[in-house]
Amino acid sequence: MRVLILGGTGYVGAAIRAAYAQKGHQVTVVARHPAREISGVTVVSLDVLTGNLTGILSGMDVVVNAIGIIREQPQAGITFEAMHVTLVERLLEAIAAVGVSRLLHISALGTRPGAVSRYHQTKWRAEERIRQANARWTIFRPSLVFGGRAPFFELLAQLTRLPIAPLPGSGQTLFQPVYRHDIARFLVSVTEDDTTVGQTYELGGPKRYTLTELYDAVARKARRHPTAKFSIPLSVMGVVASLSRWIPVPITPDQLTMLMEPNITDDRRWEKWVGPLTPFEADWD
Repeated sequence: MRVLILGGTGYVGAAIRAAYAQKGHQVTVVARHPAREISGVTVVSLDVLTGNLTGILSGMDVVVNAIGIIREQPQAGITFEAMHVTLVERLLEAIAAVGVSRLLHISALGTRPGAVSRYHQTKWRAEERIRQANARWTIFRPSLVFGGRAPFFELLAQLTRLPIAPLPGSGQTLFQPVYRHDIARFLVSVTEDDTTVGQTYELGGPKRYTLTELYDAVARKARRHPTAKFSIPLSVMGVVASLSRWIPVPITPDQLTMLMEPNITDDRRWEKWVGPLTPFEADWD
């Protein structure tokens, strides 16, 4: 099959790209500023917000949208509204014009009507656009993703190197980290499975962790003893996060909101395609 991946050079997209290529599919990756050639993959340079999506979709059997941002850069036009909603609207128009038969869309766990964070609000509106479209779609909502240099866990690793690590609030928020290559294998497995058309899957790993437990798990992965921690009141964290509009602090108000919300799921349906899920404690790249 001919597979087009938007965001195929990103953290999750790279795993998806590799999984399709490994199965012998013809993979084309769209990137705004491709840094290098990728063996066995066609790379197209295109700004997905302004470029001709119809042209690159022509002749494709499957399109995977793995584009998403966790932090806005308004001065560069990179906002939640643009990258989550406007992009999906443009993509659906191009799909309708060209007639691509399959759309696989990466959303996020926690996406729901009435969400508090703007990240989840825009993810929800994107999902709604897809559900209303005349397309053979499947939506995937992963929890925190790990494997390789996962941005969130890279930050935790840096914090665990400190003599005392800062802990937002009580540290008891629950998360269910999921392996990026498990997600990729799932997408490849269901690409031609009609039973998954029109379905939304929530993707969580095999074990739930509090934020405190994730700190300790990250330290153990780095072969360090669990770091001592001190709790920072949410009111103080909110003030720090608000500074992100002017200076590069580690967390934004939107990220803080999500960090305080449970990010777990009881959806186990996807395991029948993937098999046993990879635990966070396992050896992984």
